[in-house]
Amino acid sequence: MLYDEYTYSIILRRRSRGSEVLYNIGSESSITTVLRLSGKNTDKVFRSVVEALARQGAAIPLRVSGSEQVYSIREDLGPVVGAYLILVRRARNVEKWGKFFSELLDGHYAGVAKAFSTFLEIAIELSKATSSGKRGRDHTISPVVADALSSALKQFVDRIAKVYPD
Repeated sequence: MLYDEYTYSIILRRRSRGSEVLYNIGSESSITTVLRLSGKNTDKVFRSVVEALARQGAAIPLRVSGSEQVYSIREDLGPVVGAYLILVRRARNVEKWGKFFSELLDGHYAGVAKAFSTFLEIAIELSKATSSGKRGRDHTISPVVADALSSALKQFVDRIAKVYPD
């Protein structure tokens, strides 16, 4: 399978100390982990993302084993998934956000997918600006930036969802 210049992927890794979700951007020769999620809802978040993408024909399984699941994400939805993962960071009610994500992919919220892509770009740019000189980090988006934008995205989604008719 040939990939475009950028490839988006989502990975679920199960380890003895819990699961983690990795969101990667890159080509076959250079892959960067942009965001890392862990916690009690990690499996649920991963499953809901992959299921919503699969309904759109936008998730391709690359490698599925007992301890690791890797899915390629369709190019046009890659940034939307990244922003969604920022949104659900530290979320208590992942079902609420999962429902929104599914509706977003179904086209219910016109224009919001583009806004999500912009939020992801903002997160990457802010992280670059605020993390100069910090070493040892194995992901692009700073946890401080991710937390701040997560709160902003939650408020954005809550308000914007009220504008769209049911």
